[in-house]
Amino acid sequence: MLARQEPDSLDLCVVCSGQLISDPDTGEEVCSSCGVVARENLELAAERRAFTLEEMDKRYRTGEPASLMMYDMGLSSFIDNKNIDANGKQIQGYTEIDRLRRLNKITVSNNSKTKNLNKAMREIRRITEILGIGTPVAERAAYIYRKALEKELIKGRSITGIVAATIYIACKDTGTPRSIHEIQEVIGNADRKNISYYYKFLLREMKIHVPLPMPSNSISRIADKARLSEKTVRKALEILALVGDNAMLSGKNPVSLAAASLYLATIETSEYTTQLRIAIAADVSTVTVRKRCLEMIQLVKAANSQLLPKSIEKSQELLAEEPKTAAAQQLPVASSATAHQPPAKNVKGLFLASRQVPHLPDLPVH
Repeated sequence: MLARQEPDSLDLCVVCSGQLISDPDTGEEVCSSCGVVARENLELAAERRAFTLEEMDKRYRTGEPASLMMYDMGLSSFIDNKNIDANGKQIQGYTEIDRLRRLNKITVSNNSKTKNLNKAMREIRRITEILGIGTPVAERAAYIYRKALEKELIKGRSITGIVAATIYIACKDTGTPRSIHEIQEVIGNADRKNISYYYKFLLREMKIHVPLPMPSNSISRIADKARLSEKTVRKALEILALVGDNAMLSGKNPVSLAAASLYLATIETSEYTTQLRIAIAADVSTVTVRKRCLEMIQLVKAANSQLLPKSIEKSQELLAEEPKTAAAQQLPVASSATAHQPPAKNVKGLFLASRQVPHLPDLPVH
């Protein structure tokens, strides 16, 4: 049945400016004057609702959206197991349709590129889910891996190592603070040196330019591990906003800058904590945190800012701790077993070194 629409500039024929008539049965819009079909395949009927799983299985008309996380991007064709044709009738000859179904599976699974992508996409999905990073990072890693596969950069190399390198690159592209050490812990059977090698290899061969990591991106992660308050996090962001762009801090580790700003923020907010606690949360040494703190305090003094009044007073204590740490690292070794070991570089190392049992000398044999 044809339905006449209200006159509108969008519902007029482009040939004779006649009024268009819609046909819900065929999904077309036809001009009432010249008979030209203006539009086709229109969905004019109401959407059908489903209340049970059986009705949803019968009435759905779309599949999963296309995604780079699928080895075939979700666009593969397969033969269903229901043995029903397009008209909904049961297919009588099972042997022929089973043979076609088996041949279709063999054609898809025997391709080496498909096998490689299938394994890589599963690994990317597994690692990103364990790390708790979002879908954009996984999609970016899948895109980089596909490009590397097209350029034949993966042949003869570890799929797991390349996957870890692509995830690390994707984390840097999206500003997600994740280190190679964290990715290596999730994988387990991959070496950190190999991941670093594949990371540099992909950057060099694919000419990828990753942005420099920002210290502010690591503050929330370190604060969560150290169990610091949101007030301290906001104060640390203010400190980084004041001194983060200074040339004196260029080339410094962004994680160490974030850890130092959090330690100074705890002093200002009276949420006192130890340098060791923040250093362990940031995976850096206490000496590094202390040096970055002193550098930030000097920059705040040079800017004549009143952002760190308590930290400036405590800076004398930080300066006094430096000679003590240097003297502790140069303590004489009591036993011959520890003579070949290097001095500890932080408080945690000094504690572990003090727990070592000295080696007893061998008794003479008679």
